[in-house]
Amino acid sequence: MHLQGFILLMTGHQGLAVWIFFLLFFPGILVHELSHWLMAKLLFVPTGRITIWPKVNRDGSVWLGTVEVGQTDTIRGSLIGLAPLISGSAIAVLIGMHLQLGGWGNALLALDLPLLSSAIGSSLTMPDFWLWLYLLFAIANRMLPSPSDREPWKPVVVLLAIVAVVWIASGWTPQLPVEVEQLIAELGGFLIYAFSVTAAIDMAVICLLAGVEGLLGLLLQRRVSYRSR
Repeated sequence: MHLQGFILLMTGHQGLAVWIFFLLFFPGILVHELSHWLMAKLLFVPTGRITIWPKVNRDGSVWLGTVEVGQTDTIRGSLIGLAPLISGSAIAVLIGMHLQLGGWGNALLALDLPLLSSAIGSSLTMPDFWLWLYLLFAIANRMLPSPSDREPWKPVVVLLAIVAVVWIASGWTPQLPVEVEQLIAELGGFLIYAFSVTAAIDMAVICLLAGVEGLLGLLLQRRVSYRSR
């Protein structure tokens, strides 16, 4: 939201700001919509037109892309809505591994500044570092499901909540095979890594953006107001 506000300050034109925002996040928008489409195809759910184009609605909200998906059951609808998060997390992990960002995290956890400096220096020597970092930022920040994507989740969440309550009340603890426990642990680590990398990059952007937006607002004597929906 603040990135779009910063672009609006720079251009002074709402329509142009929307288009620049759209182009900036185009890789993530493309992955998001294609993820819906591919998951629907894998689950044998009919699909229609894919639209990747910015559209400003009457209420001020902006649509950056849509995929027409046929009516289906709750389970398949939930998986289709979840698809961008799955693919985005996978891509974030792969890019993070390519850029050796894991070394940054290990150094930060150990509070080892020389190791952190060495890890950052090693990553920055890659000729394509900034390209992959941009792609990581664009894709990871468009992987979260939209409100319409989350709509089919409601019955599933209620069902899982009921199962959890009954499970806790019964005191039953299942004995899972070691392989299943390892798989669950690996999936958990996978998601933690993907979200940690995204959060770290976003925190850096937030700090930079907050300062630049404030300074630009003072220089131009303009201010962008935000409202939550």
